[in-house]
Amino acid sequence: MIKVKNLKKYYGKNRGIENVNFEIKEGEILGLIGPNGAGKTTTIRILTGFLKPNDGNALISNFKMPFEIDKIKEKIGYIPGEVNFYGDMKVKEFLEFNRSFYKNIDKKYEKELIEILGIELNKKFKALSLGNKKKVAILQALVHKPKYLILDEPTNGLDPLVQQTFYDLIKKHKENGSVILFSSHVLSEVEKICDSFAMIKEGVIVKTGTIESLKDLSKKLIYVYNLKFTDSLEKYTYTKKDNVYVFEIKSNRLKNFLSDLITTDFYDIEIKNPALEDIFLELYK
Repeated sequence: MIKVKNLKKYYGKNRGIENVNFEIKEGEILGLIGPNGAGKTTTIRILTGFLKPNDGNALISNFKMPFEIDKIKEKIGYIPGEVNFYGDMKVKEFLEFNRSFYKNIDKKYEKELIEILGIELNKKFKALSLGNKKKVAILQALVHKPKYLILDEPTNGLDPLVQQTFYDLIKKHKENGSVILFSSHVLSEVEKICDSFAMIKEGVIVKTGTIESLKDLSKKLIYVYNLKFTDSLEKYTYTKKDNVYVFEIKSNRLKNFLSDLITTDFYDIEIKNPALEDIFLELYK
């Protein structure tokens, strides 16, 4: 179990986080979602032992972070938001170095991860692209099959195919009983992989709930070009400029909308996720 209760952190007079609360049980993925600067990384750095809180508790398996990190760190897998390992090390050298921190590394699983992720072993870390650096970070976080996974914006820099591979790996760890904190600023990503969510803004948790309840908040912006508008679309919220209709469709109504749309004539469509800040503004209203 990971449990955060009344957690506060200030940087001098500046607020980091204020009264943050959430709990993650065995075999559960919680999405910590919020815009950049909201307090996600501050929370994670306390849980991973890099920062001391001003008040409150951050517990991993009832060990108080960061003060008892040594009692539990071998069971933690962590992907930082910015990946900066040893630049002059070759990847294979780094993986050998990483093994030294754990009593037992399953070499077969390590090889499997290398193949699944397509990791280049003979390059120096500083020569890797952002996406390939993130692949190495994924491997080092998962290879010891940790009980607790703490993931800070883990898919930044990954192409869509590798993202899906990563989601599949995380789901397998969840099925094996891992407790997973998944930080993101992408609402659709949290919807896809998490069981529950905690929404943070300006250091404060503003809403929590199940992923099903999150779908009531989230929406898609659907741009339809050269549409021959029909009465079947009148029930949906939209704006029109020149030859483009822009529909705002809640995630839980997306299938119904698309079913109505395909009965009409149009040239092209484009589906976008609105900015998270816009969703927060609507939530506050």
